[in-house]
Amino acid sequence: MRAARRRRRGGSGSGQRRRRGPHRVRGSRGCAGRVPSAAGRAPRRARAPEPLVTIALHGNLRDFGMGEVFQLIGQQRKTGVLEVRGEQGDVELRFDAGGVVSAAPSAERPDAALVEMIARCGVVPRDRLAELERGAEGETSLVARIVAAGLLDTEALREVEDLLTRETIFDLLRWQDGSFRFVSQPIEHHRPPERLLGAEQVLMDGLRMVDEWHAFAADLPAEHVVFRRRGSLEEYRLSAAGRAAPSAADAERVFMLIDGRSNVRRVIDLSRLGTFGAMRTLVHLARAGWIEPVRASRDATGRGSAAVLASETRRRAALAAPFALLVVLAALAWSRGAHEPEPLAIRASALEQARTRMETTRWRSLLLAHRLATGRWAGGLDEVAQWAGAPSPALTRSERGAYHVGRRAEGPVVLAPDPSSDPASSRSDL
Repeated sequence: MRAARRRRRGGSGSGQRRRRGPHRVRGSRGCAGRVPSAAGRAPRRARAPEPLVTIALHGNLRDFGMGEVFQLIGQQRKTGVLEVRGEQGDVELRFDAGGVVSAAPSAERPDAALVEMIARCGVVPRDRLAELERGAEGETSLVARIVAAGLLDTEALREVEDLLTRETIFDLLRWQDGSFRFVSQPIEHHRPPERLLGAEQVLMDGLRMVDEWHAFAADLPAEHVVFRRRGSLEEYRLSAAGRAAPSAADAERVFMLIDGRSNVRRVIDLSRLGTFGAMRTLVHLARAGWIEPVRASRDATGRGSAAVLASETRRRAALAAPFALLVVLAALAWSRGAHEPEPLAIRASALEQARTRMETTRWRSLLLAHRLATGRWAGGLDEVAQWAGAPSPALTRSERGAYHVGRRAEGPVVLAPDPSSDPASSRSDL
Protein backbone atom coordinates (compact mmCIF):
# COMPACT_ATOMS: atom_id res chain seq x y z
CA MET A 1 0.00 0.00 0.00
CA ARG A 2 2.72 2.39 1.03
CA ALA A 3 4.81 1.36 -1.94
CA ALA A 4 1.90 2.08 -4.26
CA ARG A 5 1.53 5.51 -2.78
CA ARG A 6 5.17 6.23 -3.26
CA ARG A 7 4.96 5.13 -6.88
CA ARG A 8 2.01 7.39 -7.49
CA ARG A 9 3.84 10.36 -5.95
CA GLY A 10 7.22 9.88 -7.67
CA GLY A 11 6.19 8.65 -11.03
CA SER A 12 6.59 5.35 -12.66
CA GLY A 13 9.38 3.49 -10.96
CA SER A 14 12.11 6.09 -11.44
CA GLY A 15 12.44 7.17 -7.83
CA GLN A 16 12.80 10.78 -8.96
CA ARG A 17 11.90 13.55 -6.59
CA ARG A 18 9.45 16.32 -7.39
CA ARG A 19 11.07 19.17 -9.18
CA ARG A 20 11.28 22.36 -7.23
CA GLY A 21 11.96 25.96 -8.23
CA PRO A 22 15.36 27.39 -8.63
CA HIS A 23 17.45 27.24 -5.54
CA ARG A 24 20.57 29.00 -4.46
CA VAL A 25 23.85 27.13 -4.40
CA ARG A 26 26.24 28.21 -1.72
CA GLY A 27 29.42 29.42 -3.27
CA SER A 28 32.63 27.87 -2.17
CA ARG A 29 36.23 28.20 -3.24
CA GLY A 30 36.49 26.57 -6.61
CA CYS A 31 32.73 26.59 -7.20
CA ALA A 32 30.73 29.26 -8.98
CA GLY A 33 27.72 30.60 -7.15
CA ARG A 34 24.80 32.49 -8.50
CA VAL A 35 25.94 35.65 -10.32
CA PRO A 36 24.61 38.73 -8.49
CA SER A 37 22.85 41.45 -10.37
CA ALA A 38 24.59 44.62 -11.46
CA ALA A 39 22.76 46.60 -8.82
CA GLY A 40 23.89 44.27 -6.10
CA ARG A 41 27.56 44.12 -7.06
CA ALA A 42 30.06 46.20 -5.11
CA PRO A 43 31.96 48.70 -7.30
CA ARG A 44 35.44 47.53 -8.37
CA ARG A 45 38.50 49.55 -7.45
CA ALA A 46 40.39 51.07 -10.40
CA ARG A 47 43.82 49.52 -10.86
CA ALA A 48 46.77 51.89 -10.46
CA PRO A 49 48.87 52.26 -13.63
CA GLU A 50 51.93 50.08 -13.60
CA PRO A 51 55.15 52.07 -13.21
CA LEU A 52 57.46 52.36 -16.24
CA VAL A 53 60.27 49.88 -15.80
CA THR A 54 63.64 51.23 -16.99
CA ILE A 55 66.32 48.64 -17.58
CA ALA A 56 69.95 49.79 -17.26
CA LEU A 57 72.94 48.15 -18.90
CA HIS A 58 76.10 48.46 -16.85
CA GLY A 59 79.53 46.90 -16.62
CA ASN A 60 83.26 47.66 -16.74
CA LEU A 61 85.48 48.31 -19.72
CA ARG A 62 87.81 45.44 -18.97
CA ASP A 63 85.09 42.87 -19.56
CA PHE A 64 82.99 44.79 -22.08
CA GLY A 65 84.92 47.29 -24.20
CA MET A 66 83.59 50.54 -25.57
CA GLY A 67 83.54 49.09 -29.06
CA GLU A 68 81.11 46.39 -27.99
CA VAL A 69 78.94 48.92 -26.15
CA PHE A 70 78.70 51.14 -29.24
CA GLN A 71 77.95 48.15 -31.44
CA LEU A 72 75.15 46.97 -29.15
CA ILE A 73 73.53 50.42 -28.97
CA GLY A 74 73.78 50.90 -32.72
CA GLN A 75 72.45 47.49 -33.75
CA GLN A 76 69.50 47.59 -31.34
CA ARG A 77 68.82 51.28 -32.11
CA LYS A 78 68.74 52.22 -28.45
CA THR A 79 67.68 55.63 -27.14
CA GLY A 80 69.09 56.87 -23.86
CA VAL A 81 72.15 58.09 -22.00
CA LEU A 82 75.49 56.30 -21.69
CA GLU A 83 77.57 57.35 -18.69
CA VAL A 84 81.24 56.34 -18.55
CA ARG A 85 83.48 56.87 -15.55
CA GLY A 86 87.22 56.41 -15.28
CA GLU A 87 90.44 57.90 -13.97
CA GLN A 88 90.35 60.47 -16.79
CA GLY A 89 86.96 61.78 -15.64
CA ASP A 90 83.27 61.26 -16.38
CA VAL A 91 81.77 61.31 -19.87
CA GLU A 92 78.13 61.42 -20.97
CA LEU A 93 76.90 60.30 -24.40
CA ARG A 94 73.33 60.67 -25.67
CA PHE A 95 71.78 58.39 -28.28
CA ASP A 96 68.56 58.53 -30.28
CA ALA A 97 67.52 55.38 -32.16
CA GLY A 98 71.14 54.23 -32.32
CA GLY A 99 72.48 57.59 -33.52
CA VAL A 100 74.89 59.72 -31.51
CA VAL A 101 73.29 63.02 -30.52
CA SER A 102 76.19 64.39 -28.46
CA ALA A 103 79.16 63.39 -26.33
CA ALA A 104 80.92 65.58 -23.79
CA PRO A 105 82.67 65.43 -20.41
CA SER A 106 80.24 65.61 -17.51
CA ALA A 107 79.98 68.90 -15.64
CA GLU A 108 77.68 70.69 -13.21
CA ARG A 109 76.38 72.92 -16.00
CA PRO A 110 75.11 70.94 -19.02
CA ASP A 111 76.68 73.27 -21.60
CA ALA A 112 79.99 73.86 -19.79
CA ALA A 113 82.04 71.59 -22.07
CA LEU A 114 80.51 73.11 -25.21
CA VAL A 115 81.20 76.67 -24.04
CA GLU A 116 84.81 75.73 -23.26
CA MET A 117 85.22 74.27 -26.75
CA ILE A 118 83.77 77.46 -28.28
CA ALA A 119 86.39 79.50 -26.42
CA ARG A 120 89.28 77.16 -27.28
CA CYS A 121 88.44 77.23 -30.98
CA GLY A 122 88.63 81.02 -30.94
CA VAL A 123 85.03 81.43 -32.09
CA VAL A 124 84.10 83.75 -29.21
CA PRO A 125 86.65 85.51 -26.97
CA ARG A 126 86.69 84.44 -23.35
CA ASP A 127 86.10 87.96 -22.04
CA ARG A 128 82.93 88.20 -24.14
CA LEU A 129 81.75 84.86 -22.78
CA ALA A 130 82.35 86.10 -19.25
CA GLU A 131 80.20 89.16 -19.93
CA LEU A 132 77.33 87.02 -21.22
CA GLU A 133 77.59 84.73 -18.21
CA ARG A 134 77.47 87.63 -15.76
CA GLY A 135 74.43 89.09 -17.50
CA ALA A 136 72.46 85.83 -17.44
CA GLU A 137 68.78 86.09 -16.63
CA GLY A 138 66.42 83.22 -15.94
CA GLU A 139 67.25 79.67 -16.98
CA THR A 140 68.47 80.45 -20.49
CA SER A 141 71.64 78.51 -21.27
CA LEU A 142 74.84 80.33 -22.09
CA VAL A 143 74.97 78.74 -25.54
CA ALA A 144 71.50 80.09 -26.32
CA ARG A 145 72.61 83.56 -25.24
CA ILE A 146 75.69 83.30 -27.48
CA VAL A 147 73.50 82.51 -30.49
CA ALA A 148 70.97 85.21 -29.55
CA ALA A 149 73.77 87.80 -29.34
CA GLY A 150 74.80 87.00 -32.92
CA LEU A 151 78.26 85.76 -31.91
CA LEU A 152 77.65 82.31 -33.37
CA ASP A 153 75.17 81.06 -35.96
CA THR A 154 73.38 77.73 -35.84
CA GLU A 155 75.57 76.04 -38.45
CA ALA A 156 78.80 77.07 -36.74
CA LEU A 157 77.39 75.88 -33.42
CA ARG A 158 76.69 72.43 -34.88
CA GLU A 159 80.25 72.25 -36.21
CA VAL A 160 81.64 72.94 -32.73
CA GLU A 161 79.22 70.38 -31.23
CA ASP A 162 80.37 67.75 -33.74
CA LEU A 163 84.01 68.58 -32.97
CA LEU A 164 83.40 68.16 -29.24
CA THR A 165 81.62 64.85 -29.88
CA ARG A 166 84.46 63.49 -32.03
CA GLU A 167 87.10 64.61 -29.54
CA THR A 168 85.24 62.99 -26.64
CA ILE A 169 84.71 59.68 -28.45
CA PHE A 170 88.34 59.59 -29.66
CA ASP A 171 89.56 60.02 -26.08
CA LEU A 172 87.03 57.48 -24.82
CA LEU A 173 88.10 54.76 -27.25
CA ARG A 174 91.64 54.95 -25.82
CA TRP A 175 90.49 54.28 -22.27
CA GLN A 176 91.69 50.97 -20.88
CA ASP A 177 89.74 50.94 -17.62
CA GLY A 178 86.51 52.35 -16.26
CA SER A 179 82.83 51.58 -15.82
CA PHE A 180 79.77 52.34 -17.92
CA ARG A 181 76.01 52.52 -17.41
CA PHE A 182 73.37 52.90 -20.12
CA VAL A 183 69.84 54.00 -19.18
CA SER A 184 67.00 53.92 -21.73
CA GLN A 185 65.12 57.20 -21.67
CA PRO A 186 63.76 59.79 -24.11
CA ILE A 187 66.31 62.29 -25.45
CA GLU A 188 65.32 65.85 -26.31
CA HIS A 189 67.27 67.51 -29.11
CA HIS A 190 66.74 69.62 -32.22
CA ARG A 191 68.89 67.71 -34.67
CA PRO A 192 67.24 66.18 -37.75
CA PRO A 193 67.70 62.41 -38.07
CA GLU A 194 70.01 62.78 -41.07
CA ARG A 195 72.40 64.93 -39.00
CA LEU A 196 72.85 62.28 -36.31
CA LEU A 197 76.11 60.34 -36.27
CA GLY A 198 75.54 56.59 -36.60
CA ALA A 199 76.98 54.70 -33.64
CA GLU A 200 78.52 51.98 -35.80
CA GLN A 201 80.04 54.50 -38.22
CA VAL A 202 81.46 56.52 -35.33
CA LEU A 203 82.94 53.32 -33.93
CA MET A 204 84.61 52.37 -37.23
CA ASP A 205 86.09 55.85 -37.71
CA GLY A 206 87.26 55.97 -34.10
CA LEU A 207 88.99 52.59 -34.23
CA ARG A 208 90.72 53.56 -37.48
CA MET A 209 92.04 56.75 -35.89
CA VAL A 210 93.26 54.88 -32.82
CA ASP A 211 95.19 52.43 -35.03
CA GLU A 212 96.82 55.27 -36.99
CA TRP A 213 97.55 57.12 -33.75
CA HIS A 214 99.68 54.21 -32.54
CA ALA A 215 101.60 54.27 -35.84
CA PHE A 216 103.06 57.76 -35.26
CA ALA A 217 102.84 57.88 -31.45
CA ALA A 218 106.65 57.84 -31.13
CA ASP A 219 106.92 61.19 -32.95
CA LEU A 220 104.06 62.98 -31.18
CA PRO A 221 105.17 66.35 -29.77
CA ALA A 222 104.15 67.47 -26.30
CA GLU A 223 101.24 69.90 -26.22
CA HIS A 224 103.36 72.67 -24.66
CA VAL A 225 105.98 72.68 -27.44
CA VAL A 226 106.10 75.71 -29.75
CA PHE A 227 106.98 75.27 -33.45
CA ARG A 228 108.05 77.72 -36.12
CA ARG A 229 108.00 77.47 -39.92
CA ARG A 230 111.12 76.84 -41.99
CA GLY A 231 109.83 78.20 -45.26
CA SER A 232 106.93 79.95 -46.93
CA LEU A 233 103.57 78.46 -47.83
CA GLU A 234 104.37 78.69 -51.56
CA GLU A 235 107.61 76.75 -51.07
CA TYR A 236 105.79 74.10 -49.08
CA ARG A 237 103.11 73.69 -51.75
CA LEU A 238 105.77 73.04 -54.40
CA SER A 239 107.73 70.60 -52.23
CA ALA A 240 107.41 66.83 -52.22
CA ALA A 241 106.04 66.95 -48.67
CA GLY A 242 103.28 69.34 -49.73
CA ARG A 243 102.23 67.06 -52.57
CA ALA A 244 102.34 63.95 -50.37
CA ALA A 245 100.28 65.39 -47.50
CA PRO A 246 97.25 63.25 -46.50
CA SER A 247 95.04 66.33 -46.83
CA ALA A 248 96.51 69.38 -48.55
CA ALA A 249 93.91 71.77 -47.14
CA ASP A 250 94.39 70.54 -43.57
CA ALA A 251 98.18 70.63 -43.88
CA GLU A 252 98.16 74.22 -45.16
CA ARG A 253 95.79 75.29 -42.40
CA VAL A 254 98.04 73.87 -39.70
CA PHE A 255 101.17 75.21 -41.43
CA MET A 256 99.84 78.77 -41.39
CA LEU A 257 98.82 78.52 -37.72
CA ILE A 258 102.44 77.80 -36.72
CA ASP A 259 103.87 81.21 -35.87
CA GLY A 260 106.60 80.58 -33.29
CA ARG A 261 104.33 81.69 -30.42
CA SER A 262 101.36 79.30 -30.22
CA ASN A 263 101.96 75.93 -28.61
CA VAL A 264 100.77 72.62 -30.03
CA ARG A 265 97.50 72.58 -28.05
CA ARG A 266 96.61 76.06 -29.30
CA VAL A 267 97.32 75.08 -32.91
CA ILE A 268 95.10 72.00 -32.56
CA ASP A 269 92.20 74.00 -31.15
CA LEU A 270 92.39 76.82 -33.71
CA SER A 271 92.59 74.38 -36.63
CA ARG A 272 89.29 72.72 -35.58
CA LEU A 273 90.60 69.45 -37.00
CA GLY A 274 90.59 67.62 -33.70
CA THR A 275 93.52 66.13 -31.84
CA PHE A 276 94.00 63.26 -34.28
CA GLY A 277 93.90 65.26 -37.51
CA ALA A 278 96.04 68.16 -36.30
CA MET A 279 98.63 65.94 -34.59
CA ARG A 280 98.98 63.79 -37.71
CA THR A 281 99.63 66.92 -39.77
CA LEU A 282 102.19 68.26 -37.26
CA VAL A 283 104.09 64.97 -37.33
CA HIS A 284 104.06 65.05 -41.14
CA LEU A 285 105.43 68.61 -41.24
CA ALA A 286 108.09 67.90 -38.61
CA ARG A 287 109.29 64.73 -40.34
CA ALA A 288 109.60 66.62 -43.63
CA GLY A 289 111.61 69.38 -41.94
CA TRP A 290 109.16 72.21 -42.62
CA ILE A 291 108.68 73.04 -38.94
CA GLU A 292 111.03 72.93 -35.98
CA PRO A 293 110.54 73.41 -32.23
CA VAL A 294 111.45 76.80 -30.83
CA ARG A 295 110.83 76.64 -27.12
CA ALA A 296 108.44 75.30 -24.54
CA SER A 297 105.65 77.51 -23.29
CA ARG A 298 105.69 78.96 -19.79
CA ASP A 299 103.41 76.26 -18.47
CA ALA A 300 105.70 73.48 -19.66
CA THR A 301 106.43 70.56 -17.43
CA GLY A 302 109.73 70.27 -15.61
CA ARG A 303 111.05 67.76 -18.10
CA GLY A 304 110.34 70.04 -21.04
CA SER A 305 111.95 73.02 -19.32
CA ALA A 306 115.04 70.99 -18.48
CA ALA A 307 115.39 69.92 -22.11
CA VAL A 308 115.20 73.52 -23.31
CA LEU A 309 117.76 74.62 -20.70
CA ALA A 310 120.14 71.84 -21.74
CA SER A 311 119.83 72.85 -25.39
CA GLU A 312 120.59 76.49 -24.55
CA THR A 313 123.60 75.42 -22.47
CA ARG A 314 124.99 73.34 -25.35
CA ARG A 315 124.59 76.27 -27.74
CA ARG A 316 126.49 78.63 -25.45
CA ALA A 317 129.20 76.05 -24.87
CA ALA A 318 129.67 75.65 -28.63
CA LEU A 319 130.15 79.40 -29.02
CA ALA A 320 132.54 79.65 -26.07
CA ALA A 321 134.69 76.63 -26.98
CA PRO A 322 136.87 78.45 -29.56
CA PHE A 323 137.74 81.18 -27.07
CA ALA A 324 138.73 78.60 -24.47
CA LEU A 325 140.90 76.88 -27.06
CA LEU A 326 142.57 80.18 -27.91
CA VAL A 327 143.38 80.81 -24.26
CA VAL A 328 144.95 77.36 -23.91
CA LEU A 329 147.00 77.68 -27.08
CA ALA A 330 148.13 81.18 -26.19
CA ALA A 331 149.23 79.99 -22.78
CA LEU A 332 151.19 77.14 -24.34
CA ALA A 333 152.84 79.48 -26.83
CA TRP A 334 153.72 81.98 -24.12
CA SER A 335 155.20 79.27 -21.91
CA ARG A 336 157.33 77.98 -24.76
CA GLY A 337 158.50 81.50 -25.59
CA ALA A 338 159.46 82.18 -21.96
CA HIS A 339 161.96 79.30 -22.03
CA GLU A 340 163.36 80.14 -25.48
CA PRO A 341 164.91 83.61 -25.50
CA GLU A 342 166.05 83.82 -29.16
CA PRO A 343 163.73 82.08 -31.68
CA LEU A 344 161.20 84.89 -31.88
CA ALA A 345 160.08 83.80 -35.35
CA ILE A 346 159.09 80.42 -34.00
CA ARG A 347 157.03 81.98 -31.22
CA ALA A 348 155.31 84.33 -33.66
CA SER A 349 154.59 81.44 -36.04
CA ALA A 350 153.08 79.31 -33.26
CA LEU A 351 150.92 82.20 -32.07
CA GLU A 352 149.79 82.95 -35.62
CA GLN A 353 148.88 79.31 -36.21
CA ALA A 354 146.91 79.21 -32.96
CA ARG A 355 145.18 82.44 -33.92
CA THR A 356 144.33 81.05 -37.36
CA ARG A 357 142.91 77.82 -35.93
CA MET A 358 140.90 79.73 -33.35
CA GLU A 359 139.43 82.12 -35.91
CA THR A 360 138.58 79.28 -38.28
CA THR A 361 136.81 77.36 -35.54
CA ARG A 362 135.01 80.47 -34.39
CA TRP A 363 133.72 81.35 -37.85
CA ARG A 364 132.60 77.77 -38.40
CA SER A 365 130.64 77.91 -35.14
CA LEU A 366 129.04 81.23 -36.11
CA LEU A 367 128.22 79.89 -39.58
CA LEU A 368 126.48 76.85 -38.06
CA ALA A 369 124.65 79.02 -35.51
CA HIS A 370 123.43 81.27 -38.36
CA ARG A 371 122.16 78.17 -40.21
CA LEU A 372 120.25 76.89 -37.16
CA ALA A 373 118.74 80.29 -36.42
CA THR A 374 117.71 81.34 -39.95
CA GLY A 375 117.24 77.98 -41.64
CA ARG A 376 119.71 78.72 -44.48
CA TRP A 377 123.43 78.99 -45.07
CA ALA A 378 125.03 82.42 -45.12
CA GLY A 379 126.51 83.71 -48.35
CA GLY A 380 129.72 84.92 -46.74
CA LEU A 381 131.44 85.87 -43.53
CA ASP A 382 130.30 89.49 -43.81
CA GLU A 383 126.70 88.30 -43.62
CA VAL A 384 127.55 86.13 -40.60
CA ALA A 385 129.27 89.05 -38.87
CA GLN A 386 126.31 91.33 -39.53
CA TRP A 387 123.92 88.67 -38.19
CA ALA A 388 126.08 88.20 -35.06
CA GLY A 389 125.60 91.88 -34.23
CA ALA A 390 129.15 93.19 -34.58
CA PRO A 391 132.27 92.31 -36.61
CA SER A 392 134.93 90.16 -35.06
CA PRO A 393 137.26 92.29 -32.93
CA ALA A 394 140.14 89.94 -33.63
CA LEU A 395 140.15 90.49 -37.41
CA THR A 396 140.03 93.50 -39.66
CA ARG A 397 137.79 93.48 -42.72
CA SER A 398 140.71 92.68 -45.04
CA GLU A 399 141.90 89.91 -42.76
CA ARG A 400 138.40 88.50 -42.49
CA GLY A 401 138.21 88.33 -46.27
CA ALA A 402 141.17 85.94 -46.31
CA TYR A 403 139.02 83.19 -44.83
CA HIS A 404 137.36 81.13 -47.55
CA VAL A 405 133.72 79.98 -47.47
CA GLY A 406 133.91 76.74 -49.39
CA ARG A 407 130.84 75.15 -51.00
CA ARG A 408 130.32 71.45 -50.36
CA ALA A 409 127.45 69.00 -50.60
CA GLU A 410 126.73 69.23 -46.90
CA GLY A 411 126.80 73.05 -46.97
CA PRO A 412 129.37 75.87 -46.76
CA VAL A 413 132.49 75.39 -44.66
CA VAL A 414 135.04 77.96 -43.45
CA LEU A 415 138.60 77.35 -44.66
CA ALA A 416 141.67 78.95 -43.10
CA PRO A 417 143.67 81.43 -45.25
CA ASP A 418 146.51 80.17 -47.39
CA PRO A 419 149.74 80.79 -45.43
CA SER A 420 151.57 81.67 -48.66
CA SER A 421 149.07 84.44 -49.58
CA ASP A 422 148.83 87.96 -48.23
CA PRO A 423 145.78 88.22 -45.96
CA ALA A 424 145.27 91.83 -46.88
CA SER A 425 144.93 91.02 -50.59
CA SER A 426 142.82 87.86 -50.31
CA ARG A 427 139.05 87.94 -50.84
CA SER A 428 136.20 85.61 -49.89
CA ASP A 429 135.83 82.70 -52.27
CA LEU A 430 132.03 82.46 -52.50
